Parts: sequence; C-alpha cells; structure tokens
Amino acid sequence: MAQKAHAGEGVATAEATTTAMLGWAVLLDDLLARRLLVLSGKGGVGKSLMGTALAVAAQRRGKRVLLVEVDTPPVAEASRFLGASPVGGEERELRPNLLAVNLDPPRVMDDYVRHVVRADFLARRVLDSPIYHRFFAAAPGLPELMVLGKIMTLEDARAGWGRKPRYDLIVLDAPATGHGLSFLKVPQTAVETAPVGPIGANARRVLSLLRDPERTALVVVAVPEEMAVVEALEFHRQATEQVGMSARAVLLNACHERRFSKAQEAEVLRLTAEGASGRLAGGVELEAALAAARHLVRRERMTRFYERRLRRALDLPLVSLPFLFKEEVGPDEVDLLADRLEAA
Repeated sequence: MAQKAHAGEGVATAEATTTAMLGWAVLLDDLLARRLLVLSGKGGVGKSLMGTALAVAAQRRGKRVLLVEVDTPPVAEASRFLGASPVGGEERELRPNLLAVNLDPPRVMDDYVRHVVRADFLARRVLDSPIYHRFFAAAPGLPELMVLGKIMTLEDARAGWGRKPRYDLIVLDAPATGHGLSFLKVPQTAVETAPVGPIGANARRVLSLLRDPERTALVVVAVPEEMAVVEALEFHRQATEQVGMSARAVLLNACHERRFSKAQEAEVLRLTAEGASGRLAGGVELEAALAAARHLVRRERMTRFYERRLRRALDLPLVSLPFLFKEEVGPDEVDLLADRLEAA
C-alpha cells in the first residue's frame, strides 16, 4: 500500500510539473503577443533583472526588442546584466535584435520641443529660455507624460518599405510601485486637467495604449517577503482601479527552491535539537552546516507561503524564478532566467 501511495504521489507530481511547464509556456506566448510590457514592483525586487530576462526570452523567440528604463543612474542600468556599458539616452544594441535605452525626462522634453518647433534657431531659443526651464520644473506630471509619449512613439514607429514596426516588443522597466503608480496615472490626470490642446490629445493616446489589453500588459514583480508581497497586491489593485491597466502575470523573483527531501529536513531538525557536533568532509563544522541547512529550509517554506498567498489573492499566472547565489549577476544568470521563462 505504501509503495502504491508513493507511486501515486509520483504520478501526481509529474502531472503537476507538466501542467506548470505548459502553463509557463502559454504565459510567455501570451506576454509576447503584446507590444508593450510594463514591469513594476517594490524597489529592490529585481524589476530590471526580470525585464532583462523577459527581453532576452523574447529576442530568442525572434522578436526585435527594446528594453526601456526611465531616469536610471548609469551604474544601475540593466545593460550591466548583459556585460555592456551604460547605454544612456540613445537606443543601442546589446545583443542581435535586443536594444536598450535609458530615457532621461529633461532630454525627452527637449527632443519634443525640437520636433514641434522644427526650426533649429527657434528651438534653441526656447530651450535656452529660463521660462521654459521653470515651466518644465513646475508643471506637475509633465516629465512623466513626455516619457510615456516617447514610449508611445517608439511603439508606433515603423521602418522600411513594408512599414513594419521598428520593434516587435517594448519592455518598460517602470519606476517602483509608489512612484510607478503615479507615473502610470499621469495621462489620466492630464486628460482631466487639459482636455483640449496638444497635451490633452497626447495624453489620450498614451492612455489608450496603456489600457489596451491587446497591446499592453502589466507584469507585477515581487519577492517572497512580506512588504514586497503587500506592495505587489496593493499596486495591482490600484493599477486596475485607478489606471485601468490589465495585469497579465506575477513574477516572483529570488525564490528558494527545495533542496532537501522531507526525510532530510527531519534529520536536519533532529540533529539540531540533539546539539550534534563534529566535522564533515573537507573540515566543515557540522553545526555550521546544520545552520545553513535550516536557513535554506526556512527560506523555501517562506517561498511556498508567499506563492500560495499571491495565488489566493490574484487570479493571475504566477511564475517563480530562482534565487541566484551570486554577488554579481551577469549574462549567464540572465540566460538562466530566460531559460526558466522559456521552458520552465
């Protein structure tokens, strides 16, 4: 009977694993069918890393991808994950068909003025004017609206005789949840405060893009920790209610995966309770090894707890990505995460 039960558990586990793999593959297909992916989450949860992994997964699928960051310090740009130098405000190819850009709001606004004024000498006079700089600094939400307008322009850009989209997919690493929500709410505020004129018209077009579930998907990023999960749930609620955006997935980063069987976990706890001491192969202290094992068990249980909590609270696909035991994350780690996104 015990053997039959164990065999049944094995079949159930295999079926669950197969279902999860299919679910992840379908999820990636669903995300990559969009034109714009917007990632946000609490600061420090790895949004930039998740965005880079998604961009790499899309590039592997034959997409031409643009990874967009907003006002990110050069030392923190996502390009570092792919072993590249900071890209700044110019679109630059990091891998074949994978480009990145770091949009600086003042520069975006200056480019907008040059586009509208067209005449170089007049544009220079506007840009050099103290009134222009005071207006840009004082106008609430204008820098954010200009950045979103730039992203809309990039999404709409066409190239070549066939007028094909310049980019198949844009991955936007939006600001962290608090600022991120304000960032995404700017077009709605602009529509309400300036319903006529070029600003209102531009804001309506941006809002239409953000709210179009066929073109845009919101991806919520978290880690298995209390504050990150609380902020993820609140951000999802407010983005839905206040911005009208459709979230399509949750990426749970830095998940500790199971490394011990139940029997091994029980043995770790038993030896700890008995105060076992000694040395393991290589001269490792048994007490230190047991402490490390208990830490891994606790972190794995926390991961499962927050996975269940997010699944109960959100009717969204959830993808758990592994904790990377690396001080510095580089191209190999990004490729590993992209592998997980592609094939589970």
